[in-house]
Amino acid sequence: MSSGPASSPVCATCNDGKVGHAHTTHPTPAQLQANIPRCLLCAAIWHGIKLFPGGEEFLANPRPIHLRLGVWENEMFRVRYGRSATSWHLDPSFTLIKNEGLVVGNDEGLKTIPRMPVIDPQPLEPPALSAVMKQIRDCKLYHQHSRVRKTYVPDRLVDLGPSNNKLDAALLCDTSRIKEPYIALSHCWGGTIPYRTLQSNKEELCRRIDYFELPENFQDAFTVARRLSYRYIWIDSFCIVQDDKQDWLQQATKMADVYSGAELTISAARSSSFDEGFLSCRETDTELTFSDRLPLGTKLYVRDGEALESVHQGMNRQPSDHTPLFQRAWAFQERLLSQRIIHFLKTEIVFECEESLWCECGEKDSYEDSNYDKEVYRSSTWEELVEQYVSRSLTYPTDVLPAISAIARDYDMKGGYIAGLTHEKLFSNLLWQVKAPRDLSGELTTAPPPRRPSMYIAPSFSWASILTRVEWVKGTSSYQAVCWLEDFATTLENPLDPFGRVLNGHITLRGPVMEVMLRYTPSVFKGQLKGRFYPVGNPSEEKRDIWAVLDTLDIPPSGTKFKLITLCEETNWYYRNNGLVLRLSTRGQCYERIGCYWDASKGFFKDATTQSLTII
Repeated sequence: MSSGPASSPVCATCNDGKVGHAHTTHPTPAQLQANIPRCLLCAAIWHGIKLFPGGEEFLANPRPIHLRLGVWENEMFRVRYGRSATSWHLDPSFTLIKNEGLVVGNDEGLKTIPRMPVIDPQPLEPPALSAVMKQIRDCKLYHQHSRVRKTYVPDRLVDLGPSNNKLDAALLCDTSRIKEPYIALSHCWGGTIPYRTLQSNKEELCRRIDYFELPENFQDAFTVARRLSYRYIWIDSFCIVQDDKQDWLQQATKMADVYSGAELTISAARSSSFDEGFLSCRETDTELTFSDRLPLGTKLYVRDGEALESVHQGMNRQPSDHTPLFQRAWAFQERLLSQRIIHFLKTEIVFECEESLWCECGEKDSYEDSNYDKEVYRSSTWEELVEQYVSRSLTYPTDVLPAISAIARDYDMKGGYIAGLTHEKLFSNLLWQVKAPRDLSGELTTAPPPRRPSMYIAPSFSWASILTRVEWVKGTSSYQAVCWLEDFATTLENPLDPFGRVLNGHITLRGPVMEVMLRYTPSVFKGQLKGRFYPVGNPSEEKRDIWAVLDTLDIPPSGTKFKLITLCEETNWYYRNNGLVLRLSTRGQCYERIGCYWDASKGFFKDATTQSLTII
C-alpha cells in the first residue's frame, strides 16, 4: 500500500478542501469521477454518494451536480448533492469523518475531514453510556439552572427497587415518603397500550409490574433507568389511571411539574409506537473502502446527514421522519419543560439541557447555538410558541389545549388565559390566520382548506378551534387597539385547571363594526381561502371591497350578511387596520368568527358604528 497519492491530492472541484462555511460547485458526474485518481476528497464524495439510495442512478445522470460542501464552525465536513440551486437545503446530505487511529503517511488531501470516534451500533455500550453520565454529572455540578430547580415528587412513580433487584420486581408506588430523584419517559403511544394502569388493576400493579408483559419502550426505559442508577421513573400510562377521568384531569394539571421536576427525561425519539423500543441496533457510520491510496491507519466513514439533523435542528423547523416523537404535540411541552433530556435516535444519543447540547456524533448544531431551543422558549411570544406547537399532530382533537397546558402554566400569563389566548395581549392573539400548506421545500401544496371538527373543542375565536397550522402576521407591534374587552368567560371541564379543556366560552368586544356581504364565492389564493366583502348598501363600489383570510370552507352562501369588527390600527406612516370577520350564530344574538382581515383602507370604515358583539 502506498503512503499517499503520487500526484497532488487536491483539486479545484473541492477547492483543496478549504471550503469554508459553504462552497458550491457544479461538476458533471463525469468530471467528478475523472478527479478520483488525483483527489482523495473527490473520491470520498463520489463513493459517499453511491452509498445512499438512488446514488448510483444520480451519478449515472450526466447533468451537472449542485454540490455544496461545508466545513462548519465545529469542523464537521458536510456534503450536499442535488440538481437544483433553489432547494439545495432539501438535498440529501452526509458527513465525512476519519477514525482516531494512528496515521502513517501523508493524508494531505483529507486534512479538512475531522478525526472522530466511530459510533457503536449498541446505544448502551460503555463509551456512549459513560459520556452520557458525564454530561448529566457536569450539568448538575456546573450549570446555573441546576442550582435553582425546585424539588417535586409526582403522586405516583414506578419503583424499580434497589439496584441489585431484578427489573421484573418493579411496582407502582405511592410517593408520600420518597425523597430520591426520579426520571420521566417521553414517548409515542401509537395506539392503545395494552398494559397500563386501570381502576381494575391498580392494586395489582402496586404489588408487581410484570416486566415481561411490558411493551418494548417501557422495558428499554427500565433498562436505561437502571444503567443510570435511578430507582424511580414516571411513565404516563402507569402513573395516571387511564380510565379514571377525574384522575386524568387532576394529573393533567401537574404535567409542568412532572417534567420540570424530573432529574432527567428519557426521550424515545426514534420510536413511533409503544412496542418498537429505542435501544435496538443503530444505523451507524459506513466505512468507505474505495482506495488503497489512503494513508496507513486512516479509515474514512460516512454518516447520514439527514438523520443527524433531526435533532440538531431547532424546534421551529418541521420535525423529520427520523424522529417520530418530535412530530407529536404532547412531546413538544415535554421536551421544552425538561431540565435535562436524553434523546435516543436511530443514529446516536443526544443530551440536551437548558445550557448545552451534546451529541454522540461530535457535531454541535450547525445552524444555531447549542442552547438555541431553551433560549428561544424563554424569549418567545405566546404566538411563536403556538405556531411551533400546531405543526405537531394529536391523536385526539380534544387534547389540543391540554397538550400545551403545561407550557401555558409555565408561561407568564399576565391577566389570565382565555381558551388558548393570553388576556394581556388578547387583541394580537385574536389575529391568527390559517397558514398556507407547504411541503418541505416550501412550495405551496393543494391541500383543501380545513373544516372545523364536529365535536366542540374551543370557541371560534381561538386558534384551538380549527385543528390546523396557524400563523400570526408579523410587524403589528406598533398597532394601537381601537376595541376593548367588555366581558369574557369560559366553562372549564376541570374548574381547577384554567389551561385545560373548555366546554364553552365567549368574549364581548366593543369597537368599530361594519356590516358586509360576500361579493363572490370564496376561493383559494396562494394556499389560503380568501373572500371578498363589500359594505351592505354599496354593492357597486368595488374599490371599497376588502379581502379576508377565511378559516374554513363552512361559509354561508352569497347574500348572507357578515360583520367586521376592527381590533387595532396604525396611523404612524399610513393607515392600516386589522380585525375579525364574524357571522351570526345559530345560538341567539352571538357571533362566530369565520376569518380575519388585514390592511383595510380607511375609507372602507367611514360608515362604521361602535357596537358590542359577543363572540362564541
